[in-house]
Amino acid sequence: MTETTATATEYDLRKRAILVRVTTRVLGTQKKDKEATATTAKAHEANEEQVFVGKDILNKKNPAFKKINKIRGLARNFHLSVTGPWQDDGFRIIGTKTYSTWRETLEDLSTQFDDAVSELVVAYADLKAEARLNLGDLYDETLYPAAEDLQAAFDITIETEVLPDRSNIALDLDKARTEKIIQDAKAADDVRVKTLTADTHRIVREALEKMVESLAHYGEDNPGKKRAKHFKNTLVDNMTRLAETLPGLNITGDARLDRLAQDIAEKLTIADASDLRGDKRKGDNRTPEQREKEAAATREEVSTDAKELLDNLTDVFGGNA
Repeated sequence: MTETTATATEYDLRKRAILVRVTTRVLGTQKKDKEATATTAKAHEANEEQVFVGKDILNKKNPAFKKINKIRGLARNFHLSVTGPWQDDGFRIIGTKTYSTWRETLEDLSTQFDDAVSELVVAYADLKAEARLNLGDLYDETLYPAAEDLQAAFDITIETEVLPDRSNIALDLDKARTEKIIQDAKAADDVRVKTLTADTHRIVREALEKMVESLAHYGEDNPGKKRAKHFKNTLVDNMTRLAETLPGLNITGDARLDRLAQDIAEKLTIADASDLRGDKRKGDNRTPEQREKEAAATREEVSTDAKELLDNLTDVFGGNA
């Protein structure tokens, strides 16, 4: 098998990629109620050290709180989808081709997040009133931050760092020890590149397998369910997103990975999910049989292309994927 996985030492990654980290902070709402814990332990003749009675001091299902958590989730999911694993401290790697889009998207979501928190601050008195009603005797005013401190309890932090220059390390050590440190650092980068390659390969493989399986079994009986096997619009949407994000994970500038992204866009997203299902559209005069015949042909064509891309993944990612 031909080895195609690049190593960090073959490319100047500092020109092709950058390290990024996104951290979020929200107000912790779950608190232990000491009195209720003690009462419960006593009632059940249990050791209090192994009993926990907790409460949410604010209702996280309240629309104001749900909006914050939704935006937080969007930021996290977007960040993870366009970056690759790199360091244990939370920093991930992204290609310079995609960095601007990453930054702009996260800054926009951060602004939305701050606006949603501001809305929560305005509704804070109502949220506390709701909590007082819902918690009854478990309500404890001392657990709630002052309104003027509430905004600071929520935050999205966006961080960027350049990759270290492994060839330019100045240490107050003898030459042999310095060279050993540099070699170890470069070897660690090589491992990170291989890990990223394997992770990207897994993401692409699972997406292609999901598409092939969904297209192959569409319309079949679904045991235990009234509806036949079906797929949602996200089947194609996910392929569009994959084609858009792959270039950002191509930190070694491999033309094969860029070509794979292009093939996914050109072959697997040209028909939307409604075309693949044969959905009836406004002004569509085709009979159900005609729609299904044309949809089946489209599903077969797209499935064949997806299988071909799936079979050729080793040529793209190499033996170490």
